[in-house]
Amino acid sequence: MPRKAKSPSIAAMEELNKLWWVQTGERYDYHLYDWDPDTATWSQCLLELLSEGLTVVLRPGSGGRAVGIAIWQGDNRPPAKWFNDHDELNAWTAAILLAASQRRGKGSENGA
Repeated sequence: MPRKAKSPSIAAMEELNKLWWVQTGERYDYHLYDWDPDTATWSQCLLELLSEGLTVVLRPGSGGRAVGIAIWQGDNRPPAKWFNDHDELNAWTAAILLAASQRRGKGSENGA
């Protein structure tokens, strides 16, 4: 299965890693603690999912360089969606919040 194109931040980190290797002989890995996601959006996304009664499961991957997020509803437990950088995570959380906002807007129009 072909992988999607890498985001510029990953490419930039790989270039930095090459330069770091040339200068020091060591490798720099882009880990989760290096991420800078939009924390307000991320927190709101989690609250939206939990308010719907969903279970949110976070899993580390790729040696602490990726995160998998699984959203479970009862016995329906699809596999995790994996994110390799904070830009992907930000886009996903924005999409979740947009869908939640649209669902609430439609519900209020129907008198619910």
